[in-house]
Amino acid sequence: METLSIDLFAPGMSPLHRAGLGGLATTLQWIDSKVKDDRRPPGEWSIDDRQVELKWPNPEGAKAFLKRLYELAFQIDENGLIHLPGSYGAGIPKLEVLAELQQGMSLTILQFGPNRKSDGLALKSYEIDSQTITIQHQKLTGYTHQSEWEKLVTAKGTLKPQAIISGTIAPGFVQRHVAFPSTTIEQPPGLAIALHFALIGTLSLAIDRKTGVLLVPDVEDLNLFVRRRGLMTPNSATDCRIASPADAALQAQVRLHLIEGAQKLKADRCLAVLFATKSWNEKQKARASVQEVEPDTTALERFDLAMHTLQARIALAKPTKKGEAPVPFWAESVVRPLVAENLAQGRPWYQDFRRLVVSPDGSDDAQKVRQLGYEKKGLQAMVNDHWEDRGEEAIVRSVHEAMFRRFGMIWEEVTGNQTVFNNRKERQMQRWRLAFAGAKTADDFRKALTDLWSRSGSNPVLKSSWREVLPLICDEDRWRLARDLALLALASYERPATAPKEVGSVAGNNTED
Repeated sequence: METLSIDLFAPGMSPLHRAGLGGLATTLQWIDSKVKDDRRPPGEWSIDDRQVELKWPNPEGAKAFLKRLYELAFQIDENGLIHLPGSYGAGIPKLEVLAELQQGMSLTILQFGPNRKSDGLALKSYEIDSQTITIQHQKLTGYTHQSEWEKLVTAKGTLKPQAIISGTIAPGFVQRHVAFPSTTIEQPPGLAIALHFALIGTLSLAIDRKTGVLLVPDVEDLNLFVRRRGLMTPNSATDCRIASPADAALQAQVRLHLIEGAQKLKADRCLAVLFATKSWNEKQKARASVQEVEPDTTALERFDLAMHTLQARIALAKPTKKGEAPVPFWAESVVRPLVAENLAQGRPWYQDFRRLVVSPDGSDDAQKVRQLGYEKKGLQAMVNDHWEDRGEEAIVRSVHEAMFRRFGMIWEEVTGNQTVFNNRKERQMQRWRLAFAGAKTADDFRKALTDLWSRSGSNPVLKSSWREVLPLICDEDRWRLARDLALLALASYERPATAPKEVGSVAGNNTED
């Protein structure tokens, strides 16, 4: 028997290689469990924690073995969508998920046009939130990976000592100049196979029609990865919505977090590679950034909440012509990308919340405020979750308390006139936002915050928590975080179910929300 061993930690195995070896292992496991004997590659294989071993009967048998392996691994379904059975786990994803995954691949590993052979475009519709969403995808007839085995074998069917690696199949691998064959990149067949199967071991998702994210998991145990790979794949069209590399990485890690009988495992490290068009080459997506994401358990649990409460939603666009029906479209969360970026960097989840409220010059941005209004329930869920720092929580609670009491006073002043009350409430909210967001120094912020507290009467939250609040607002290095907390409190305010006695019975009947 001829044998090819591919070791997870052999020289030359980059994170992309290791993820690809994991993709090979998951594919072989799928073949073992789902493919009949007469359709299997003519040979044998074995998988342990760090190595895959491939075997075929004789030297000339490499061609038949690899050809059949690649045919099973890299398929196209009846809808013209890329079908990678080794990446799914328990079941094949829904059509809309497969279309989203294919879109992601076409912006990352398969971005080069000739990598994909198409028979035109296809339109598919699916229902979500009682709305019909239409998705467009290429109807493929082939793609490069299906024939990459040809570069691994000779005309006689034996394995080559080196295989050519092109940048169109392995991002970052590029021949320096086509006029100089010596600059071609070659690798041993085992490493080349690992790069081919990176399409299966990684996960690609689209941010928009021009930008994609490639997630490269750091595979350290092949058998563990075989069990977990399917959990990386999104389950629904909503799960496919991402807004940044950190957002994509943390969503995948949340899906991996609770597995095997709900046992919590250590969060995996992964690389999130952003592919975007640059000014020097508008036809190709370059690697715009590479971010390493390895959150701790607390950060992952926090993002789990954000992932499920700050989801993309279906909105309706005004029709272009009179009489036409509104057109549904995906409206992305504006808060979750900020939360993801902060948690991926080990920062407080709310840091830089100010940029979600105001324009870069510090002026009030009505459009941003309106967008935040759609995510109010999600923000409420986030601020009602566990806080590690009591001072941070106290600032948010005390601002909420002051807002409620101040609105109660306004309600009494307008003697129950709802229209006047709503107008005064909106003006008051705008003044608070501008005061907090426009604070350029710690003194400016403290003045704005204490003014809010002082105009709202007695504040029992502040009375019981001032020892925790003072260090945060008086610290010259942390006052900006306190400013973000105050703006977060404004955006997440909800009227308590009952009014405190100090405000009076009229305030208790206020219906500003």
